[in-house]
Amino acid sequence: MKLHRIKALFLRHLYPLRRDFDLLSDMLYWPLIDTLLWGITSQWLAETSGEANVALSILMALLMWNIIWRAQSEISRNLIDEIWNNNLVNLFSTPLMVREWLVSVMALSVIKMTFTLTIITTVIVGMWQANLLFFGWWLLPFIAAMVTTGWWIGFISAGIILRFGPKMQTVVWTLPGALLPFSAVFFPLERFPETLQIVSRMVPTTYIFETMRALAAGGAINWQALLFSFGFNFLYLALAIWYFVRSMRYSVKLGLGRFN
Repeated sequence: MKLHRIKALFLRHLYPLRRDFDLLSDMLYWPLIDTLLWGITSQWLAETSGEANVALSILMALLMWNIIWRAQSEISRNLIDEIWNNNLVNLFSTPLMVREWLVSVMALSVIKMTFTLTIITTVIVGMWQANLLFFGWWLLPFIAAMVTTGWWIGFISAGIILRFGPKMQTVVWTLPGALLPFSAVFFPLERFPETLQIVSRMVPTTYIFETMRALAAGGAINWQALLFSFGFNFLYLALAIWYFVRSMRYSVKLGLGRFN
């Protein structure tokens, strides 16, 4: 791999931020709307239920879900941008390697995710005085797990688009949403029907959100849950990258010109 090619591709997707309102709204507008909506809702639930930890749990869940969304969006959305701009053939007719593209979009997702996270955190702390540092150093593995989840969702989405064409581009927005109901984001796993709990236990984010709620309620860290989360995440990430690479080879065999 060559660093200058990774850097060039990184900058190629970073420069449009100065003039592309769609990208800015995706990074700022919708996360802020979600923050205001769920921030007010969490405060109301905390006041009516008398449970102070409810607000913290909901706000942290919102924060973590935005990490997943940002991480996956930068992978699948960047690919679809190349297709929309008829640039996919130009891009991969250069010496650029697939693994260089992978590293570039993953690094870009971390940068943009950090920017969005900083804005949301500032609003949450400024408006609702939520003590997000309550979780201490556990925030780091929580964030790492969410980023990894976002990556494998993004690679699956990108692989589907490469294999089946732009007609499947809706997976960029629908695939993360399909994971949302099974992740126990805003409510405990025990509230699920027993059949759906089986599915939820195979979703790595479920264990993170359950652990966060337990900590917010004054409980102890569940090491087994964290191991399950990272185990599933690494397995799914490996499978997602494998699927993406296979889809890329399949698409190259058919001809990338079909995307123009």
